[in-house]
Amino acid sequence: MLLAAAAALTACRQPQPPPTSAPTVVEPAGPPAPEVQASLRTILDAGRHPFLSWPDLTAVRSDLEALYGAEPDGLFWHAGDVPHPALAGTLAALARSDAFGLEPGDYDAERLLAEARTSATAGDLSQRAAFDVAVSVSAMRLLQSVRWGRVDPRLVGFDYDVTKKRLDLAMALRGARDGKGLEVAIASAEPQFPVYRRLVRALERYRELAVAEPPPVPALEAAKKKLVPGDAWGGVAALAARLKAFGDLPEAASAPAGDELPLYAGELVEAVRRFQGRHALEPDGVLGASTIALLNVPAATRARQIELALERERWLPELREEPHLFVNVPLFRLWGFDPARPDQALRMNVVVGKTLGHQTPIFVEQMEYVIFRPYWNPPPSIVRSEIVPKARRDPSYLDRQDMEIVASGADDAPALPVTPANLDAVAHGRLAVRQRPGEKNALGLAKFIFPNAENVYMHGTPAQSLFARARRDFSHGCIRLEDPAQLGEWVLRDQPEWTRERIDAAMRGQRPTRVNLKQKLTVFLFYDTAYVDSHGQVHFADDYYGHDARLEKALAHGYPYPRAANPEE
Repeated sequence: MLLAAAAALTACRQPQPPPTSAPTVVEPAGPPAPEVQASLRTILDAGRHPFLSWPDLTAVRSDLEALYGAEPDGLFWHAGDVPHPALAGTLAALARSDAFGLEPGDYDAERLLAEARTSATAGDLSQRAAFDVAVSVSAMRLLQSVRWGRVDPRLVGFDYDVTKKRLDLAMALRGARDGKGLEVAIASAEPQFPVYRRLVRALERYRELAVAEPPPVPALEAAKKKLVPGDAWGGVAALAARLKAFGDLPEAASAPAGDELPLYAGELVEAVRRFQGRHALEPDGVLGASTIALLNVPAATRARQIELALERERWLPELREEPHLFVNVPLFRLWGFDPARPDQALRMNVVVGKTLGHQTPIFVEQMEYVIFRPYWNPPPSIVRSEIVPKARRDPSYLDRQDMEIVASGADDAPALPVTPANLDAVAHGRLAVRQRPGEKNALGLAKFIFPNAENVYMHGTPAQSLFARARRDFSHGCIRLEDPAQLGEWVLRDQPEWTRERIDAAMRGQRPTRVNLKQKLTVFLFYDTAYVDSHGQVHFADDYYGHDARLEKALAHGYPYPRAANPEE
């Protein structure tokens, strides 16, 4: 409805141009009419707007002063009594803000369309000035939303600082009005990541699906725990309909016929495997309660997941033309990308922190060095709660685990005897426990350090079987790597002396080897339960850590959304 009104506004208010020329607007020389000047000063001096849903203008006041101070007649979207041709497109862009997961009501889109129709015929200059400022405020707020997000990430468990992403709102609006349009200004302000645009397209698709969603897949009969390929089942038609809607089953596919009921077989099984693979399930093609539950998640719920993902994408720092590593925690996946070598992108499965008590934190840091064949120095919490009690019950426990008591963290610190007195000293923090390098070492054969307050890092692991699982939240918070040698080769690719052969030798060596990176590498630890890969496949994960729920609660506040501080302050 809002878009239709915007289109009508364009038709009724905009002068009809000659076929080969654009409308011409002649700005009055000024000064502003007294009524315009008085209305502007009342609004700007008070820092409040008379009819916007959120009247407080604190976050954009200085930008408004800069914007209107440069207008000879005091109006930005009008030249005297003539609306600027860009006004209708700006109002339409506000109305279309839901296309990328925002709320048009936050920007008073409907109210501004109504005011525009009144302003087109009214001669009240004070009213026109108030409307003009309202359009600017709403456009600025929309640009802020796509630039920084609505909720401050620091308030919902993300150690991300959006204040470093600058935005000149006055300049952006001048560019929008004078030829580029607000849509272009939005595109420039929003995240410049391909996955963001893919998520926007996926949002449209799932919203459309929600309008005409197939019926849910029926539950299995009470006596039947699972459906395996070749079984006959009365729910095959409903299953096929939902898989077709989600794009996992080709439209032309049909279920094989059985003696009495259709068979769960052929393309349908492959489609279930694809669906399971996209939803962090074991892609075994076996249809059980967990797969059916995910098949029946409403498309509207999935659309909301995508909206939350889009919000979090806006929190990411600007990725300059530099290499980086990116870990999406609920997808258990690591990406490495170097813009200078796009054909050498890195992909790897990871294990992340357990849901209860050991969650992997979310932050951005700089990787500085790698240690091949490292010692493992367990954190004090693990030493006190797990290692010391076991060693007290069994004095041989430490040796069997390749562990030793030491007085310091130095690599050459000598091992001390396992005595009750030394174990007491360990428990009280006067001595430490470490695990010797080798195949049993909990860190595997390499660890990758990006110093941070949480003491989290990436490392190998002897428990390689965990990577065969679809859900991989098993660690104490650090990130376990499927192939640490491959990551070592990638992060040291600009240090040619560190060949794969030398890396392998260092990992098999007798002592730890530290290698400093020539240039620090940005590491993003991130959390999105919706993701669209480069093939357009939409992946969903459960909200293991509850970050979706926390963001949903913060967004429920409505505009103005919770913020620790204004990004421009």
